[in-house]
Amino acid sequence: MTNFKIIILISILLIISGCASRSDLKKRANVHAKAGSYYQSIGQNGAATEEYKSAAKNQKDAHKPIQILVDLFNFFINK
Repeated sequence: MTNFKIIILISILLIISGCASRSDLKKRANVHAKAGSYYQSIGQNGAATEEYKSAAKNQKDAHKPIQILVDLFNFFINK
């Protein structure tokens, strides 16, 4: 019964926070970094800077504890 309560609590936290998993955030960061490189190559430095900022934010968010919980939750649910 205790495990069930823990799973319910984690589920509610994840639904409320609307978090993505670490791998999703890393993929987003990679896409933003590639877009930044493209924009920089065509001379759009302002857009490139914004893409690089988004990539850095996604990388930073990927290392937050809630994303680790999302990954653990997905692991145990898919087992």
